Amino acid sequence: MALGAAGVVSHPAGTLFPMLCLACTAPTGSMLCTGCVSQLSAAPETLLPTGQLVIGAFTHATAARRLIHALKYRGVSAAAEPFAAELAKRVPPSVTALVPVPRAAGRSIRYGIDPAGELAAAVGRRTGLPVVRGLGAPIWWRRHAGAGRSNRAPIGFRQRLPIPAGAALVDDVVTTGTTAMAASAALRGLPTLVLAATLAPKMRGGETPVEVA
Repeated sequence: MALGAAGVVSHPAGTLFPMLCLACTAPTGSMLCTGCVSQLSAAPETLLPTGQLVIGAFTHATAARRLIHALKYRGVSAAAEPFAAELAKRVPPSVTALVPVPRAAGRSIRYGIDPAGELAAAVGRRTGLPVVRGLGAPIWWRRHAGAGRSNRAPIGFRQRLPIPAGAALVDDVVTTGTTAMAASAALRGLPTLVLAATLAPKMRGGETPVEVA
C-alpha cells in the first residue's frame, strides 16, 4: 500500500481490493479518490481536560467521517489505512507502544470489527511499534454518539496487561474525550498521548479542549 504524490493511498499490486473509493464508492484506482482526498483536513493537536494530548489524523467531517463510518459500521478494515498513513507521520519518537481502546464486546460482535484495534495494527505496521492490547472493555455501554460529556455514562475499562512507559492510546473517534479519559484512568493515567483517526471539529460538552499551536 503506497501513498502517492497526491496523498492517495493506493491498493497493493496484485490484491483483490475492489477499485472503489472507500469513502464514497466512486470508481478509482486508489483506496480514496482524489475528490475525497481533497476533503480531508488535518486535525489540530488538542489537550483534553485531564491533560492527555490528542493527535487526530483528520477532522471528523466529509470524507473522513464517511471513511470512519465504513470502518466502524461496515467492518471495512482497509478503511483504517488512510488514517494510519497520516498518524504514522505524526507519532512522536518517544512513543514505545500502541494501546487500542477496545470497543464494547457486544458491538464488536455485532459489527464484526474492533476499529481502534484495526487502526493500532495499521499504525504498528507502518511504524514498527508493538500493539499491546492491555485494556479490557465491558460487554456493553450506552452509545455515546451525539451526546455531550455530561450525558455520557461512565465506562468501566480495566487493565489486562502491563503497559510500558511511553505507550500511546489509540482510539477511532474523539468527540468529547470521555472514552479516552476513561481508558487512561483505567491505566492509572500512564498514557498521556492519544492517537485518533478523527477528532470532532468542536468537541461536545463540558470544557473546551485546548488546541496546541
